[in-house]
Amino acid sequence: MSGEGFLGRWSRRKREAIRGLPEPEAEAPPPPAEAPPEPALPIFDPASLPPVESLTEASDITAFLRAEVPAALRRAALRRAWALDPAIRDFTGPADYAWDYNAPDGVPGFAHALGGDVKRLLAQAIGALEEVVAEEPDAPPPADPLPEPAPPDAAEPAPESPLLAVEVTPPPEAPPVPPRRRHGGAMPV
Repeated sequence: MSGEGFLGRWSRRKREAIRGLPEPEAEAPPPPAEAPPEPALPIFDPASLPPVESLTEASDITAFLRAEVPAALRRAALRRAWALDPAIRDFTGPADYAWDYNAPDGVPGFAHALGGDVKRLLAQAIGALEEVVAEEPDAPPPADPLPEPAPPDAAEPAPESPLLAVEVTPPPEAPPVPPRRRHGGAMPV
């Protein structure tokens, strides 16, 4: 740069244009540096891959995911693999209006109660299933019935709770809040 600012350069060029002097030619930008050649991808032969129609659930599709495979062929192989996998094909996500969220078993997989033997499930989760199986006898022991509470007698008064004996005083009333003004701050005289 010449060191002059924008306005100085503008003023100088304006004076030169009035005097009729030719404009100096701008320096040509230097030629761009040549980038190193990119490594060429190996030539891809589509015949080296199995036909997309022959893919099954057990097929390995990693060969279709290589960089030199055309995008259309890669997408066709992925689409075929997804269509064959029932976990992907039959997936129904949480649809807001399809299930009854108020019912205990209205949403599959979100029941309130655990199904099956909870002790066995927990032991299986922490890896101690063998210990639980060894402890289990052939027949499950009968459950101990809980004693039923005795019905209250009408003749006996219920003991008074100490919490009920405390007098509750209402809080003092707060001063009324003045109505909010909607416009300006001027007060009437």
